[in-house]
Amino acid sequence: MKKWFSKNVITSMLLVLILAIVAGCSSQGATGSGSSSGDKKIKIGMIPKFTGVDYFIAVENGAKKAAADLGIQLDWQGDPSGQESAAKQQAYIQTFIDKGYDAILVSALDAKSYADTLKQARSKGIKVITWDADVQQDARDFFINQVENSGIGMTLMSNMGKELGSKGGKVAIVSSDPNASNQNAWIEAIKNEYEAKKSADYSKITFYDKIIYAGNNQADADKAVAALLTQNPDITGIFAISSMAVPAAGKAITDMKKPAGSIAIQGLGVPVTAKDNMQSGLMKSVVLWQPYDLGYLAVEFTSKLKKGEVKAGDTTFKSSLSGKTQLKDVKYSDSHKILPDGQVILGLPIVYTLDSVDGFKGYPDANSGLK
Repeated sequence: MKKWFSKNVITSMLLVLILAIVAGCSSQGATGSGSSSGDKKIKIGMIPKFTGVDYFIAVENGAKKAAADLGIQLDWQGDPSGQESAAKQQAYIQTFIDKGYDAILVSALDAKSYADTLKQARSKGIKVITWDADVQQDARDFFINQVENSGIGMTLMSNMGKELGSKGGKVAIVSSDPNASNQNAWIEAIKNEYEAKKSADYSKITFYDKIIYAGNNQADADKAVAALLTQNPDITGIFAISSMAVPAAGKAITDMKKPAGSIAIQGLGVPVTAKDNMQSGLMKSVVLWQPYDLGYLAVEFTSKLKKGEVKAGDTTFKSSLSGKTQLKDVKYSDSHKILPDGQVILGLPIVYTLDSVDGFKGYPDANSGLK
């Protein structure tokens, strides 16, 4: 009887001890908002400017492919109705903070309005990465930029100069919103390129004295560009630097029955929205990059940053995209630049022509890209 009792007591005590150890281990694995130790998946909250738009659909597909490849939990958060605002983005950010995500990735509609919320996230050990459009530098860790802004300015201005040739003329810039930090940077880059060469290469070109902010939906963009050309019949060139502005420029020229080539369109937008304009001769090319690859790079960089594989002072970052073909025979460099202000550069801008427009990756086929 005593032996039976002793064995059962000892067995029970051992069982209690084992259960306590297991419970303790489980508890440790579940704590910490920024922990990526053990088998716990890194959790990333990713916020686009808009949903349901070709560009951001391509980014989303690239980001989700990276998350699947790397075993990351990725939650893509935007307004399903497409009626996005800086206030809504701030609410998404706060939700990700409250839920203890490891990183928050945002394409900012406003560079300043929710900077304090992003700083709060950083104070809790959450990595803050901007992509596509930046916030003020002290509110994020890194900015995944699609191209160096100077490259955009040089490419667009150079193409405009070549197309207008010796006739020159007045050109206008059509953007989306005055708070769009990426487009504001491109506008500055276009103007810098112009100022640097206006006495030589661009001596016959002048600029319309206002930036046209055409909004973030197609109907508003169509109206804004039509009004611009109606009120200024002497305009010979348009810089259409949003995906809405590109088709709006083509529509306005067509509706006014102006001949193809009478107004040069230098577009920065999703190639699929420019294809009709190229086929009709209204545009020769459109400038962009691969948004699918931008999404992939943003998630892969965040993963390596969280794991400590990106060090302070690094000037380059090698990714799965490094050295890969991005369009026909155009390749990414062997590594991505990391600039002193925390910008990580995807690559050089791509000039899509009618011959290469179908090389745009990630949309509408969710499985396209990185084949």
